Amino acid sequence: MVESESDSTRSLLKRFKRAAKEAEDSLLTEEFQKAMALYYDASQTADEMTERFLTLLVKTSPSNAYRTVLVELLSWRLRYYTAQYDYHLAVAQTLSGLPREEWVARVETILVLSQSLVGKLIPIMRETEEPSLYNRIQSLLNDWVRGIRNLVNNLQSWEMASAQAAQVLEWALDNELEAE
Repeated sequence: MVESESDSTRSLLKRFKRAAKEAEDSLLTEEFQKAMALYYDASQTADEMTERFLTLLVKTSPSNAYRTVLVELLSWRLRYYTAQYDYHLAVAQTLSGLPREEWVARVETILVLSQSLVGKLIPIMRETEEPSLYNRIQSLLNDWVRGIRNLVNNLQSWEMASAQAAQVLEWALDNELEAE
């Protein structure tokens, strides 16, 4: 089992390096669509590696204190993302036309990053046998869902469109992350 996980990890690392290198080459030859696809593949691979390392860290943590510190680190990263999309939305509100759309696109990018991080916290929460850690993550995810709801409501009230924000909220609800 360990050997197959190691082989899988090696193949992920090779995939990341190959995609990043080919994407860089594609930019040099001005094959922008190909570069975008390759960078996306590299980012997905990096995300998968992050999830593997995070799972390993949680499983091998010698105590609740270590797991709690790890969860706190991740929770503050999620809070950072939340503050960033609120900031970008506030800037977008002051603009009109194409600049506004660009700032809304930034909000959407940050939303996807926060969704990815939440996707890594869900298994930790569901697999933990420690009530305090479970409650800490649950509270964080409730705050995150409330933030997404507020974002969607603000976008609607300011007559700004974001299908991505609605999709992230739907994903959260589908994963039973509805805030109390």
